[in-house]
Amino acid sequence: METQAQAFTFDQFKDEYYDPSLYRYDNTATGIATFDDVTDEHINYYKENGFLVVQNAFPQDSVKSWLDAIHHLIDGNNPDFTGVQYEGSLNKGQTTSPVNKREGVRKLNNFVEFDPRLKTLSDDNILLSIISKMIGSDPELFVSQAFLKPSGIGREKPWHQDHAFFDVPIGTPIASCWIALDKATRDNGCMHVKPGTHNEGPTPHFVQRDFQICDTHLDLTRDVMVPLNPGGILFFDGMLHHGTPANRSSTQRRAMTLTYIPKETHRISSEERLSHFGGEDAGDVTC
Repeated sequence: METQAQAFTFDQFKDEYYDPSLYRYDNTATGIATFDDVTDEHINYYKENGFLVVQNAFPQDSVKSWLDAIHHLIDGNNPDFTGVQYEGSLNKGQTTSPVNKREGVRKLNNFVEFDPRLKTLSDDNILLSIISKMIGSDPELFVSQAFLKPSGIGREKPWHQDHAFFDVPIGTPIASCWIALDKATRDNGCMHVKPGTHNEGPTPHFVQRDFQICDTHLDLTRDVMVPLNPGGILFFDGMLHHGTPANRSSTQRRAMTLTYIPKETHRISSEERLSHFGGEDAGDVTC
């Protein structure tokens, strides 16, 4: 079951300057065409590299339906949903009109239970079948989020591991589905990943521009850019190092993430999680 939707918030982090060389653009993942092309060889590729790209996973009418559902929630049409978060660089006066509301949203938290169109996606049999093979177990939806990275102000999400945010035991197989709702490009903040880093254990995270891996402890030679078509999907492991540059373009870069874990996975405390990922407790590692 998903956790309870969070209250309306502004992002606690601002859109800050970062060294653009933290992201490289000379190595691009292409992936495979459709779900029908996924074979055991591709599942093994995912397990070895920590990610798999399917460029045309979903039809465009589905993408439009999901965008309509997201706008329905942002516009306040379901009063039970309170999981909207705005960009931290905005203020409350900039989110009053419906247009500004939509264009200023950074993300939605735990939304699938609040619209049947999104719930149907999270229960998609083909999607769940692939996830089951990736994690070696029957999947349970752990968290759902929409990342809308507004044009011009969508901030960077620095390099990190998702497991650093999730209160489940180390060693839990975590598989996320990052679904592009717009064309995700190098200019509007598409995903970047580092193949194989999911096999290297927890990396200390520090509170800098976000809760992130330290900029000075990044092996940038491993950076692979993942542009996606609308309806394309990036599967990735919860321990994989990944991040997205800021969106300085004139177009939004909207995406959804559904994260799955094995059914009946028990939860741990935040303190236990931070004992593995918290940089302040990482000995002589500094940021």
